[in-house]
Amino acid sequence: MNIQAEKLELMELLLRTENEKVLKKIRAVFSSEKKEDRVSIAQYNKEIDAAIERIKKGKFVKHEDLERESASW
Repeated sequence: MNIQAEKLELMELLLRTENEKVLKKIRAVFSSEKKEDRVSIAQYNKEIDAAIERIKKGKFVKHEDLERESASW
């Protein structure tokens, strides 16, 4: 299947769906596509340092807690 045919098929599926979750996921894909710019090493290290500080302050969610929370989604 060529790219134009693939686009048409996806458009048809999109137009037929009534599933809001599907639409949100598609929007998220396109939103994340725009955000794929690389960060500098300095920015990366700054974000790591900030994350470590949040962890030290107890501002995080344990894996088990997240699993329990996400089970109700």
